[in-house]
Amino acid sequence: MIRLLAYAKLNLSLRVLGRRPDGFHEIDSLIQTIDLADTISVEMIQSGVTVENNCGIPSGEDLAGRAAQLLLAEKRDPRGARITVEKRIPVGAGLGGGSSDAAATLWALNQLTPPPLPSEHMLRLATHLGSDVPLFLTGGRMRVSGKGEKIIPLPSNLQEHFLLLIPPAHCDTASVYAHFDRLTPSTGQALTEAPLGRNDLEAAALYLYPALVPYREAVDSLSGLYCGMSGSGATFFAVFSAVKAARASQKELSVSFPEAKIHLHSPTHTGYCVERSH
Repeated sequence: MIRLLAYAKLNLSLRVLGRRPDGFHEIDSLIQTIDLADTISVEMIQSGVTVENNCGIPSGEDLAGRAAQLLLAEKRDPRGARITVEKRIPVGAGLGGGSSDAAATLWALNQLTPPPLPSEHMLRLATHLGSDVPLFLTGGRMRVSGKGEKIIPLPSNLQEHFLLLIPPAHCDTASVYAHFDRLTPSTGQALTEAPLGRNDLEAAALYLYPALVPYREAVDSLSGLYCGMSGSGATFFAVFSAVKAARASQKELSVSFPEAKIHLHSPTHTGYCVERSH
């Protein structure tokens, strides 16, 4: 059995360059994994794949279960897997929790069914599961492009502190991208990186979910280095160089938005971390 922490991610910047013929979107994004994490336990069983979670997602719809089925089929291993997911990363918040769970499950099962597949092979499997899954096999700070499969690792800024403001709202990723497509023509290739805090999906998310506007305005008013929205929403963030200033802003937001989840997190070097293996 292997027990892991599966970390969340923040899109520190996100450009969407248009819809691809395969239905995915071409992106260019600067991403950082942070120490907000789900806990994943993976163990081998005689047959079948079962997923237990604390967020109400049916076992057959959980991306971690699909990852297990894909890995076992790829290795032609007749055994099954039991996966337990303790969710702490909010669902539908643009933090990549489901994708992170899937990547952690892929890695764990790859170790439990030797010989392990090489990293290039694992990347192909992750890409098959979803556009955000591959980045969690790497983690840390990275520039991600294509539909999510092109990853360039970058040095992390360990002095940054990430203050998250998570409204009690669920943004539907497909709806946000569809509205973005209606608003914006394809722009082709990005010539330069987007400025920190820029997110091309933000206007579409705020249009579809106008209740998010006060949260966006709140992080913009803080004294952080920069701020923005992660993924297709609904998480907003502000980045600080001093933890004292970040904590003061956390208290300020807690008073203004008692209904929201407000977390302060640090960057990580990886997309997952093994807690226990036996």
